Amino acid sequence: MITYSTKENLVDDIEAEVQVLNSYLMIQTSLTNQISVFINSAVEKPYLDDAIINLNRIKQNISMLKNLLDILENLKSTFEFLTDSGLDTYIKDYNSLYTNNISTIFAKTSDIEKFIHDVSLELVDVVKEKKVGEEESTSVNYTNTEVAYNSLVDNTLVISEIRNQVILPYNLENIKLYFNNHLGEFESIEDLIKKNYTFPLSHFKPASIARFREAYNLIKNKEKGSRFNALSLAFELLVNYNLHPAIIAACKSIDELDIYLACLEENNLESFKKFNIKYEIPPATNKKTKKENKLYQLT
Repeated sequence: MITYSTKENLVDDIEAEVQVLNSYLMIQTSLTNQISVFINSAVEKPYLDDAIINLNRIKQNISMLKNLLDILENLKSTFEFLTDSGLDTYIKDYNSLYTNNISTIFAKTSDIEKFIHDVSLELVDVVKEKKVGEEESTSVNYTNTEVAYNSLVDNTLVISEIRNQVILPYNLENIKLYFNNHLGEFESIEDLIKKNYTFPLSHFKPASIARFREAYNLIKNKEKGSRFNALSLAFELLVNYNLHPAIIAACKSIDELDIYLACLEENNLESFKKFNIKYEIPPATNKKTKKENKLYQLT
């Protein structure tokens, strides 16, 4: 959206808006490339119809984004000739269209990413089935064991698909001190954590857009850096599909994030000591159950 103050600043506001929309276009291009891999893979032929449906969703997203960019380009070339009231109306109409379109684009993108995620999991199952006789491997980043809920976990990022929540890391001693200094504001320490550190999992979806937002926030608001540097990092991380956006949100500084990214690149996350990361995911279901559930959803 364009936050219009004066005509003198409008060109900069338009350029910033164009950069954001172009970042969303990059996301759609990246999603197209991933789905194209599935279409060209013999393993994924059963997903061809769904892949085409999602490619059409991407096409619709791109069309809406390009339309918004065309409107901005027209505004950039004509705003000097508009009256103040005419300019206000133009920007108001653009912001209204932006809000409606971006809401639709985000919803479609979330569906597309879910499709890619589900197909990727099926690929993992296929690979595992081919490793007959080998000991089943487990990921160091995830736990399939449902752990009893305990919000008072010091210095730990909790990403829970079981509870549909993300709890950002905190220092428990600082939490207790803050609670005692703000008596009456919170019912309990757990209530403080719930209100200040807990987010719905949907806050970090679609993941690509959430990565862009959290990276921008890290530089602009936590580091007090420039908008240029914030956008540079946001563009860099929006297509890093191995990076959960909640991890960016959990980092207190760019240094913490750089250390995590280095550990991630070296496949050595055990060396990351800035905060603990705990994933809670539902126990895996067998293929028969998945197919029965899908059939149930279609009937």
